[in-house]
Amino acid sequence: MTDETELPLQATVKVDPGVCRFPSTIQARTDGQVVKFEVLDSQCPQVRNLEKVLHQMKIWDVMRMPFCDNTVYQICGEVLRHSSCPVPLAMIKCAEAAAELALKKRVMIEFVC
Repeated sequence: MTDETELPLQATVKVDPGVCRFPSTIQARTDGQVVKFEVLDSQCPQVRNLEKVLHQMKIWDVMRMPFCDNTVYQICGEVLRHSSCPVPLAMIKCAEAAAELALKKRVMIEFVC
């Protein structure tokens, strides 16, 4: 596995998942070719378990389309219990921004009542 010093680019996201009240902080480190995710903080036991199975992967596997072929969604689909959990999307956005393939801009889902 590549040492973190070899993954100089990074981004960190905070995820407020809403009603489950299990916020998470996720970091992606990359050199532009490979990505390593770290769960910096989470109240959710499933999100914490992601670190055990989300190993270093190629950036293009993180961004792969269609969704059903995306490595992050596949792994999260095996570990997380709710299909609407925003953590997989947040991880992908974080990796894109770390690799300088996207801007670090706020993403929001909000119910209109």
